Amino acid sequence: MKKAPLLIAFALVLCFAVAFLLYRSWRTAVPAAPRGAEASGGLTAPPFSLPDVSGNHVASSRFAGKPTAINFFATWCPPCREEIPGFVEVYNKYRERGFELVGISLDTDTRGDLPQFLMQNRIGYRILLGDIATARAYGGVTSIPTTFFVGKDGRIKNVHVGYMDREAFDREVQKLL
Repeated sequence: MKKAPLLIAFALVLCFAVAFLLYRSWRTAVPAAPRGAEASGGLTAPPFSLPDVSGNHVASSRFAGKPTAINFFATWCPPCREEIPGFVEVYNKYRERGFELVGISLDTDTRGDLPQFLMQNRIGYRILLGDIATARAYGGVTSIPTTFFVGKDGRIKNVHVGYMDREAFDREVQKLL
């Protein structure tokens, strides 16, 4: 009789240990190389053309020659929501120097809430409505938030998977300028 609670406790500890290891590996996972990667000289950011919240199509070529951060996010994602105020602050700090920040929303069911979300969070950078093809082109974005830092030369300089605080984001943007 007394073995049952002991076995249950052991099973719970084991489950928590496995969950912790999976979570840790998920937080540090790096997405696969985006399509368009060249054999030498780095990875070229894949092209895209996506609608913004007003329905206007925006092509990635619009950002050519500019230091750009591309952030895959969703409004329902807690870490995504947490990093947005820092992103807004850093974007406002560097936009006069040519820095571009593009948010690619992977919302589906909550897409209708996006305009209100943008206003509530005072997001002044461009937000586009993402799709599966774009997420796949960027190496199969499977975790959000995921942020790609693209240099003026169009090559991906860094990829950050998971929450990014304002200071870390600022440092990465400074490397691009």
